[in-house]
Amino acid sequence: MQRLLQTRPLVGLAAFVAILTACRIAILIATPLNLGPDEAQYWSWSLTPAFGYFSKPPLIAWLIGASTAICGDGESCIRISSPLLHGATALLVFLAARTLYDQRVGLWSASAYALMPGTSFSSLLITTDVPLLFFWALALLAFAELRRKPSTAWAITFGVALGLGFLSKYAMLYFIVGIALAVLPSNEGRALLFSRWGMIAGITALATFAPNIVWNTMHSFATVSHTASNANWGAKNLFNFGKLVEFVIAQCAIIGPIAAGIFAWGAFRGWRDTRWSSADTLLISLSLPVLAVVAAQAFISRANANWAAPAFLALTILVTAWGVRHQLFKMLTANLAANAFVAIVLAALAVSPAFVSAVGQENSVKRLRGWNEAGRSIVSEAMAAPYTALLSDDREDMGSLFYYARPRSQPLRMWPRQKAGNEYESAYALRSDEASYVLFITRRTDASDVIGAFASSTRIATLETRLDSKRKRVFYLYALKGPIDSTLFPTFFNRPSTE
Repeated sequence: MQRLLQTRPLVGLAAFVAILTACRIAILIATPLNLGPDEAQYWSWSLTPAFGYFSKPPLIAWLIGASTAICGDGESCIRISSPLLHGATALLVFLAARTLYDQRVGLWSASAYALMPGTSFSSLLITTDVPLLFFWALALLAFAELRRKPSTAWAITFGVALGLGFLSKYAMLYFIVGIALAVLPSNEGRALLFSRWGMIAGITALATFAPNIVWNTMHSFATVSHTASNANWGAKNLFNFGKLVEFVIAQCAIIGPIAAGIFAWGAFRGWRDTRWSSADTLLISLSLPVLAVVAAQAFISRANANWAAPAFLALTILVTAWGVRHQLFKMLTANLAANAFVAIVLAALAVSPAFVSAVGQENSVKRLRGWNEAGRSIVSEAMAAPYTALLSDDREDMGSLFYYARPRSQPLRMWPRQKAGNEYESAYALRSDEASYVLFITRRTDASDVIGAFASSTRIATLETRLDSKRKRVFYLYALKGPIDSTLFPTFFNRPSTE
């Protein structure tokens, strides 16, 4: 493999990525872990193709719809586009880094991205970050080529990548901000952005993204509002330094501690580095603003570790370029070796419950366990009486039961609220014609707000699902009859039901 990388680098890299991707697909097939609630929700979206959904743009649902159409609705088929797209992203990283720097930086960068702990973890799940990173890498390659030699083909590619990136996740906006920060200060950069190539890219991006804009306009900008509400600036406990520290540690874990160390070293000495290039500036602009904004959000309120994920694609190339420039090949090699070890550990955690228990990580996988067992039990209860619908009052439960409570003869519905807070409350709220005899499934010990809306209620079962030696998931099942106020329920859906 090493000789092939030296003589035919792209072929050798493609072979390495293909082997790694095949191993990751094998892990998906072997893992006993269930779909997480978000993954199950994305699968449920794929059953009703649309140009938008309440909390996310539509491309994640399109991906799952395409993969399940080919190989079925099994968990591995739902997740399979994740390792495939990460493999393709690694190849795009090679091409982008080669254009920005040289072939050697390209090889090291692609290898680093492919083995990055964040990539290894993400390859086990299907999330919106997966297509976002692919189109982010494609946009970076197209922009690098436009700077090198403008052409209509690369301008269109750049626009399509931007548009599809926005259809993956609105965090693609960071790319626009980064490009502006990198090129607007220079006459050459402004000339490119405002040239006909820039106009072609802009029009193409807008045309690609337009269907989601129209969808949001028709749905009171639901996705935009939900994305903004994630900031949670109305929370009681704001400005938490501990959350900021947790976020920083998580980011070091995503890229790997050695790569994080190289970045810290390079950032400290970069201001006096005479070999600083315009490519360095571009990559800094595409990474630091993302990290700064999300770190500030973590300090003010909260931030998930993956919210800064786009930064790591540019950072991987930048760290590698600095390492190659200063002959830090031992550190670059150590980074790959350490991250490969992490990948092996993550694979073991995914396929071996015994290993999860041995290293005390049951809490880390609890959200991926027990849903299949609970689903079977609920279906069994549903078959015992002529219920008109199954009812949930929790978005995560709804998503998981949508997938695991199958096959069922009754529709699965969500308890309606005055203002919808998720896709299920918007499109799958319990209808008045379905509310006469309902099997209500809840994890709340006090669900009187729902139970009290019916004339008759009987608690018929308590389902306990053992997740590990310490944890269990408990569902309370009620038979509800005769809704007191039918005006609580809608008479139609926003979207046609598939059930």
